[in-house]
Amino acid sequence: MVEVLWNKFMAEVATLGKCSSFWEASGISFDSRTINKGDLFIALPGERDGHDFVQAAFDNGAAAAMVSKEPKGFNENDKLLIVDDVMKALVRMAKVSRNESKAIFIGITGTSGKTSTKDMGSLVFKSFGKTHFSMKSYNNFLGCSLTLATIPKDTKYVLVEIGTNCLGEIAELSQLVKPDHVIITDVSIGHIEGLKSLNNIVDEKASICYGQKEKGIAIIPRGIEKFSKLKTKVQGFGSHIISFGEEECSDVRISDIEVYRNTITSRILDQERNVWNIKLETAGKHYIKNAAALLTLVCSLKLNPAEAILALEKWSPLAGRGQVTEIKFKNDYNKISIHLIDESYNANPSSVKSSLETLVCIFTSKKINYHQPRRIAVLGDMLELGCSEVKEHINISKFARLDKIDKIFCVGPRMRNLYDVLPYSKRGAWTETALDMQNVLVNKLSNGDIVMIKGSFSMGMNTIVKKLKNM
Repeated sequence: MVEVLWNKFMAEVATLGKCSSFWEASGISFDSRTINKGDLFIALPGERDGHDFVQAAFDNGAAAAMVSKEPKGFNENDKLLIVDDVMKALVRMAKVSRNESKAIFIGITGTSGKTSTKDMGSLVFKSFGKTHFSMKSYNNFLGCSLTLATIPKDTKYVLVEIGTNCLGEIAELSQLVKPDHVIITDVSIGHIEGLKSLNNIVDEKASICYGQKEKGIAIIPRGIEKFSKLKTKVQGFGSHIISFGEEECSDVRISDIEVYRNTITSRILDQERNVWNIKLETAGKHYIKNAAALLTLVCSLKLNPAEAILALEKWSPLAGRGQVTEIKFKNDYNKISIHLIDESYNANPSSVKSSLETLVCIFTSKKINYHQPRRIAVLGDMLELGCSEVKEHINISKFARLDKIDKIFCVGPRMRNLYDVLPYSKRGAWTETALDMQNVLVNKLSNGDIVMIKGSFSMGMNTIVKKLKNM
C-alpha cells in the first residue's frame, strides 16, 4: 500500500495555503510528464511556467496541484492548493518534514563524487533500516527541498546530496537540511567561475557543517591540496573530524588498491585498526574513496561494517557515471566489439583525471590477437572554469600516464586548447559539437578498443554514448 505523505490539512498548515476540497498525496513532482499517480504537482514558475502544465499533470494522475494563481483551463473539480509563492511553499513543507523526522540525516558534498557516494550510501544504509534519498542528482535548493518534503514517516536514515555554483549556497542548504553527519568527498577546482578561487571552494564545501546538529561527524578527504585549510574551517563549526585517504596520516587509510579487468579491490584500515577488504564492480579508483568515506561513517555510528561491505559489493556505476558496456556492431562489413566507459554526465579537472586513470587501468589483462587494445578518450569541454578554463584544459596534456592512452578525441572550443598541444600521435580528431563527433568517432573505431567518453553535461556527450549503443 502506498504511504500518504501529505494531505489537504497538513499541506495547508505547512504552506499557509488554502484548498477547497480534500486530497491525499504519496509524492511530489514538478514535471507533468513523469508525474506518478497520486503525486502533488507543484507548478513552479520560470521560462516554462508550471501553471501551464497543471491540466496535463491532472490528466496523468496528479492528486492535487500547488499553484500561486488560477491555471489555464481551470476545472472547478480540480484540487488546487493555492499559496503565495510555490517555491517558498515547498521550502516550508521541507522544513516541516525535516523537523518532524526522527531519522539520522547525512549531508554529502564535494567537487566530484557526491551522487555516486549518495547512491552507494543508499545501498549501505538500507542494510540498517529504512533509507530515503533522492533518485536523481537533486542537490540544489529545489532538489534538497523535494528530498526533505518526501521523507516517509518511519525512515531511519536520510541521505541528502548538497551542491553549489555560487558562494553561500551550501551554508543555506545546510541550514535547511540540518545534517547530523556530513561527508565531503573531494575539494578541487570546479564551478570556479561562480566561486572564483580554490580557497573559496574550500570555504564553500566546509560550510556544509554550518547547519550541522550537535557537533556531529565530518568525514573529509586527506589527499587534497588544501587539506589543512579545510580541516581548520570544519573544526571552526565544531564538527568531529575523521579524515580518509591513501596517505599514511589519514585517520582511515586506503591501501593495496588493485584493478583486475572491470573490478577493483582494496584494504581499508579503520580508526580501531581493523582491516576491511572491499571489492567494487568498477575500475574507477575514485570509487574506493567514496566507499571508504561511507565505511568510515558506518563504523563511527557503531553499525556493522561487514554488512556495509556486502551492500557496496552489489553497487555498480550508473549510466553517465562510469557504467561499462560491451558494444558489438558492424563497420564497413567488419565485426567490431568495443568496451564503452560512459562518464558523460559531467566533468571538472579532478573528475577528468580520475576518468583517464580508469581508462588506463581497466581491462589491463585483455588482449586482441596478442596485442593490447587501444585506449581512447573522447573529451568534451569542462564548463564553469572562468578565467582558468584555458589552463585547465591544457593541463590535461600533463596527465602522468598519458603514454598509456592511444588517442584523444576532443569536442568543443575549450577542448581545442588541449587538442592543439597533444602530441600528433595522440590526436584522434577535434569537432565543435558532440553531434559532429558521432560519425567521426564511429568511423575511427577498431575491434577491441576501450573508449571513455566524458564532458560537462550541457556538451551533450551522452548523445555519442547513445549513438554507439544504438549501433
